[in-house]
Amino acid sequence: MPLPIFNPFHWGYHGTIEQVSNPNGTVALTLKDEKKPVQFSDFVSREIPGLKDKAKFEVNPLLFTGYLQTLYLGGADFSKSFPVYYGREIVKFSDGGICTADWVMKSWKSKYGADTSSFKTDEQATHPENWPRLHPRTRFLEESEKKDVHNSEKPLVVVLHGLAGGSHEPIIRSLTQDLSNAGDSKFDVVVLNCRGCARSKITTRKLFYAVFTSDIREFIAREKARHPSRKIYAVGFSFGATMLGHYLGEEGEKAPIEAASFLCNPWDLYQSALKMNQDWWSRNLFSKNIAQFLIRLVKVNIKELEFKEGDVMPAEPASLEHPSFCVFTSKNLRKAREFGSTAEFDNLFTAPCLGFDNAMDYYKACGSIHQLPNIKVPSLIINSKDDPVVGEDSIPYKCAKESDNLVLCVSDLGGHLAFLDKKYNSWATSKIAAFFDKFEELVQ
Repeated sequence: MPLPIFNPFHWGYHGTIEQVSNPNGTVALTLKDEKKPVQFSDFVSREIPGLKDKAKFEVNPLLFTGYLQTLYLGGADFSKSFPVYYGREIVKFSDGGICTADWVMKSWKSKYGADTSSFKTDEQATHPENWPRLHPRTRFLEESEKKDVHNSEKPLVVVLHGLAGGSHEPIIRSLTQDLSNAGDSKFDVVVLNCRGCARSKITTRKLFYAVFTSDIREFIAREKARHPSRKIYAVGFSFGATMLGHYLGEEGEKAPIEAASFLCNPWDLYQSALKMNQDWWSRNLFSKNIAQFLIRLVKVNIKELEFKEGDVMPAEPASLEHPSFCVFTSKNLRKAREFGSTAEFDNLFTAPCLGFDNAMDYYKACGSIHQLPNIKVPSLIINSKDDPVVGEDSIPYKCAKESDNLVLCVSDLGGHLAFLDKKYNSWATSKIAAFFDKFEELVQ
């Protein structure tokens, strides 16, 4: 196979935004200080001018392709960048499973400062038995701290991370830092870590997948029930955006969300899978790494996930309505150790778990593009044409032109989740933070 070349139209560091929305108009927003409503698309262009049609931006000249942007974000040392403190809460769900919620604790920055010994003491005092050590600047909340978090009635932004991620990721910390600094700390910010991610435990025979929305639904319902008048916003990154898209589509008009944002969502999972499998660079630089993360996730949690000989088979055949996790066996885990792509992992585990014959059938059925027409909250979408994980064919141009509630901003540069500028800060997360800031400030 000849070595592929980079697309010459996706080189450089001067980027341009293409804004796409319904030509017949978008949902009318009622503003606090204006008598006349404004269309959602006009609101985005007016209040976040960096996202208006034909707006210009710059990425780092040394990272002049989406491949380089994505590689740098995943491999560079960002340990001293975006120094966000998190307080961790264990969230219990109705099926007996758990995940973790990492709340941004802005006050801890002044509380601890350079005093690492004080943080370490508190970290040890709050750490539950038999839990793995957490990432830097993250510790479990004391009961009094958890009570304070739960009593807050500030507008809340719920952040959903990507497939191999969590609250510790540089791009997630970039956004949570921007959000916690917005408008004199107007927001509470929480990252909902998927089951088994960000050094969370798995306690039931269940993992997350593209259409797994129950944890998001239960968590947001819990927060809304605690303070019914509180405004809640949501943002998804990559695979987290896929799950958010499904959740919002399923909820439709009932979604308790004021506005949402999606960054680098692989909307059409089938088209993104073709990109990851047919593009030499994407397959060899990214697909294997993601597959190996998923395999480690199963390996670390095999005690809880493993279906052993003699275990009772599920009464119902595997389907989206009745997932069957009996494919999680030690034998299959041994098979998976040498996998070099996410499709191989999904062929062995995810697809049969949900009743599909193979990964491609799973991708065709479970892309969140199918739920886009049902999303009824104002939603800002950002995708890049040079994204080596999503691919250009997965960008939902047609849906954006047909919906009243979507504004799609397509860049020609940025890679997957990166959009790193000359100072290695993310252009994209600053725009998402500005979107929520302006929406909360101006919209009734």
